[in-house]
Amino acid sequence: MQQTDISARDKALMYLLYIVVACLITAGLNIIHAQFVLHIALTPGAFIAPLFAGVLFGFLLARIKLLHQAMSRIAQVDSLTNISTRLHFQQFLDAEIDRARRYGDTFSLIFFDLDHFKKINDEYGHLAGDEVLVQVADLVHKANRSADIFARYGGEEFIILTPSTDIHGACQHAQRLLSDINSHNFKTVGRVTCSFGVAEFKPGTDDATSLLLRTDTALYQAKRSGRNKVVRA
Repeated sequence: MQQTDISARDKALMYLLYIVVACLITAGLNIIHAQFVLHIALTPGAFIAPLFAGVLFGFLLARIKLLHQAMSRIAQVDSLTNISTRLHFQQFLDAEIDRARRYGDTFSLIFFDLDHFKKINDEYGHLAGDEVLVQVADLVHKANRSADIFARYGGEEFIILTPSTDIHGACQHAQRLLSDINSHNFKTVGRVTCSFGVAEFKPGTDDATSLLLRTDTALYQAKRSGRNKVVRA
């Protein structure tokens, strides 16, 4: 799941909309106050101050709205890879657990990270390491279904929530991702491999913590047994 920033055109339209609405409101309130409260005649000069106030008020409202959207994006979207953050992923995971329990459906998690990523950073530099993370995220995003929730879990670790997918389907998907990454020629660093852990949600015993732990344990087993493989929980 990838998201994009608000375009300059959308920002300009938002400012214009808020300013126009604020001007109309302040002008309308000024008419009501003058005519029905103060009972005085309106003059052209009586609209100047309300219009200036409307422009300022509208600008501030639009600014607050854009800042709120920017803060929401920071919380939801990883700035490097442009996929979901760990915090945002947790919200999807909790909702998927509720849905699976309510309707008797299943889903699986795929947890993976890059093998020997510290060596990449040490040999080629952190900028090259960041580029590898971006390319891996792009490869996985293209291979995922539109319903899959894909997030950067931390550092070189990534996680995928696959709705309505049992352990067999999730392992097949993880194997395809492993193959895609293995066959990709990464700029500067050449070949990169990843290790995968896969677990299916068990409604009778699992909660978010236990499911993540089982998936992480499977990933650890993949790394301990030689890396560049898929291990199911």
